[in-house]
Amino acid sequence: MEELTEVINRYSKSAVLYDENCRVVLCERGARVLGVFLNASPNLLWVNPMLEDAFSKNDWNVGGLRLWISPERNFFYRKPESFEEWFCPEGIDPGEYRIIEADSGRAIFEGRIHADDNLLGARLEAQIRREIRLLESRKGFMRLRIIDALVGEYPARVNPWALAQVPVSEMGAGTALVPVRRGAEPIHYFIEIPRDRLRVSSDHISFKIDGQYVSKLGVKPEDLRDPELGTIAYVSRIGKRMWSVLILRSHDIPLSQEDCLDVPKRDPNLPRAAIQSYNSGPEAFPDIRFGEIELQLAPTMNISGRIVAKVEYDLVAIIGGKSAVLAGIRKFLKTPKPRLY
Repeated sequence: MEELTEVINRYSKSAVLYDENCRVVLCERGARVLGVFLNASPNLLWVNPMLEDAFSKNDWNVGGLRLWISPERNFFYRKPESFEEWFCPEGIDPGEYRIIEADSGRAIFEGRIHADDNLLGARLEAQIRREIRLLESRKGFMRLRIIDALVGEYPARVNPWALAQVPVSEMGAGTALVPVRRGAEPIHYFIEIPRDRLRVSSDHISFKIDGQYVSKLGVKPEDLRDPELGTIAYVSRIGKRMWSVLILRSHDIPLSQEDCLDVPKRDPNLPRAAIQSYNSGPEAFPDIRFGEIELQLAPTMNISGRIVAKVEYDLVAIIGGKSAVLAGIRKFLKTPKPRLY
């Protein structure tokens, strides 16, 4: 943790939420959560191993938990009609944030984002207020609450988009888990995901995270077991006898296809997702490996000609033996027998 904060402070400002059970490292640049440490655990979030190089180049891919804006097609492709020339707009990430308040229990960021919509030929300008609270912790357990508020100028709607980058286990592949109803049909967002990387069970979907094959899973809101609660978890073995699970969950999710604005690259006519997970691969990132668990959040509303949104979601972290982690999955995902890679 000390090494991480030292690097951050050479390029930005840091803040640390803490108690006797956990440390949460925050970075002003990009308003990110960059470190989650429970007791003596390693960082449960992925951080770019070439972090200083990423900071010095103002690169987006530093790691951690971040806030983006979707639909990705509109803002992140220079040729959106054909999904070509992907890039990350610096006006969205890192944007322009500053820490205006921080103590051991919470931190508040305020900032500005902006980007061109290359599909509509429009401009997004918005103010962001981001609050991160340490809600509760005990030995081997922590829960953060993130509250994002957005007010801006834009002629259409956008989804706030929460993305947590997760490390590939040195002990083998990790697993993204999404609780779903029976008969759920996963969306293959980029290309068709091979069968050995995706399992659909009666009450959940398992997706392999190993950093060896670029692919993206989507789950539409109509397939969620609880249509008013979006949940995705990442399960990983982090030691000989130690396991971890990170969980993103929110009641502020899109409730229907109409509210899901992010279309699949594979085919924009496919259904759209409220829950997503990404696996990196050498064809995209030859020197690094990571995965992501993601929430597409409830879209902005138009009020008096301005777009407005306020969303809340939790990041839950659990470490312990395999039985303790499985107990956490049963509690938060209501999945008694998760299929793990």
